[in-house]
Amino acid sequence: MSEQTLRSESFEIPLSGGLKVRGRVKTQENGVRKPVVVVAHGFRGFQDWGFWPDVTERFAEAGLYAVSFDFSRIAASEEGLNDARVAEASTLSQDVLDLGAVVRQLWQGQLPLGQEADPARIALLGHSRSGGSSIVFANENPELVGAVIVWNGGPGPVKASTDSDLTKVQLAVALDYESNPERFDITSRFSGLRQPALIVQGDRDSERLLEFVDKLKEIAPHQSYVSIQGADHTFGIAHPYEGSNERLDAAFEETVAFLKRTYPLK
Repeated sequence: MSEQTLRSESFEIPLSGGLKVRGRVKTQENGVRKPVVVVAHGFRGFQDWGFWPDVTERFAEAGLYAVSFDFSRIAASEEGLNDARVAEASTLSQDVLDLGAVVRQLWQGQLPLGQEADPARIALLGHSRSGGSSIVFANENPELVGAVIVWNGGPGPVKASTDSDLTKVQLAVALDYESNPERFDITSRFSGLRQPALIVQGDRDSERLLEFVDKLKEIAPHQSYVSIQGADHTFGIAHPYEGSNERLDAAFEETVAFLKRTYPLK
């Protein structure tokens, strides 16, 4: 593929309450409708954190329509919305709303270069906490999303009662989770997925996440699981990005292989 055919364009989706989702599309512009991968960064990340610009470009080079975005809490913080609004924007409930805004824009053909995307072949890729958000959205909207990928993540936050020194954001996140126990029971949501899913987990990640993946294997053995040897929560990558490594490359290659099995390229 020549560099001239790879396009990158930004977008912004206004939401209620002064919130907004900002994102970017990367794809080959060749008039062929492509499978879509929507990349969702982790709780402490953003769309340009570390490996994401490289990974989304590689998805585009592999023949996919790659979408990255900042959850609305990022713009809320950057634009100086009050602390209460930023805290509300940081909840799992808002994450799911943000994902919905992006996916529905895809279905409506309103994202840049939309003629290159096939909305009938959408996969969500969530890292860290966004893995859980992606599972919830896919479970609730099987007609909109056809596959789910989780990189090193998935379970909900700890309960508010376990720490008396939570920040406003942490408290809002925990209370939102506790107010929606059935909705955010990620293991139950995962077991109920109609779509194929891939769990990519570094074997040097936190014990909590390793135990979570073991539980998923028990309740949904029909789904796909990959262990990346020697990989921590970010596959050994830091920000600013200094290049890939074999652990990130392995996660990427396993993901592309899963996407091509799920959505054969035309």
